[in-house]
Amino acid sequence: MTISKTERWVAFAFLAALAFFWLFPIVWMLMNAFRTDADFITSFTNIRGSFDYLTRMIPKPVTLVNFKELFLGGQGTNTTAKLDEMLKNSFVVSISVTLLVVFLASLAAYAYERLDFPGGNAIFWALMYMSMFPNVVAVLPLFKIANSLGWVNNLNALIWPGLAGVFNIFLLRNFLKGIPKDFDEAARIDGANSFQVYWRLIVPMMAPALIIVGLFTFNGSWNDFLWPTIVMTDVDHQTLTAGLRLLTGQYEQKWAHMIASCVVSMVPPFLLYLVAQRYFLQGIAIQAGVKG
Repeated sequence: MTISKTERWVAFAFLAALAFFWLFPIVWMLMNAFRTDADFITSFTNIRGSFDYLTRMIPKPVTLVNFKELFLGGQGTNTTAKLDEMLKNSFVVSISVTLLVVFLASLAAYAYERLDFPGGNAIFWALMYMSMFPNVVAVLPLFKIANSLGWVNNLNALIWPGLAGVFNIFLLRNFLKGIPKDFDEAARIDGANSFQVYWRLIVPMMAPALIIVGLFTFNGSWNDFLWPTIVMTDVDHQTLTAGLRLLTGQYEQKWAHMIASCVVSMVPPFLLYLVAQRYFLQGIAIQAGVKG
């Protein structure tokens, strides 16, 4: 089927419009993060039309004062909200969850797909059906368990419950279906046991899928808001995304500070996706059921 030049331009214009509406809030946030709070308040009053609004988005002058006050302290800064501690907690939790999920999900996918054990397929699909329940259903049981283990205001409460993602196992298992079992049999003939086949053969061949699972897991853990808000009541153990709510009351009407803190929270996931963007495109193909 041949696509005409007119159809291409129409498709391009449609996608460009979607890109504009998707990028506009991000550009708006970036622009306002580099202006003073007084400039932010006064710039968006008595607006005359859309073009006037767009021109007022440009900060005058450009300043780093918001970021200096967030990290170094300054006038109006409340020291109870420790941004450096929140960043550290977010990195510890997100990196720990990502590494453990990649290992455990790949190990489980290998077991379900390659090892024949009684009831394996039934157990897998039972877990899949159970994962269809909304996550909010498990909040109260999770909190009761975390409280019984003494994990309230403890990073363990953010790490271990995040490892039970059945979708990652499903994703990796589907990827494994595209790898012929002849490789496993050849390795076993050479004397390799099941774990050696998994670690030395399957893991290297699953590298693209594992990177995608790692990307999605890191992003999900970094942006998690509900569970850290519930189980972490101590500011010293709060993660960045959940801790941003503290800055609302901290700065009262200092919205420019709040916007700057949101920009800070965006940077690590953005850099991670920038480094692994080609694997992200492969991940879209994998999720669609196509082997990348």
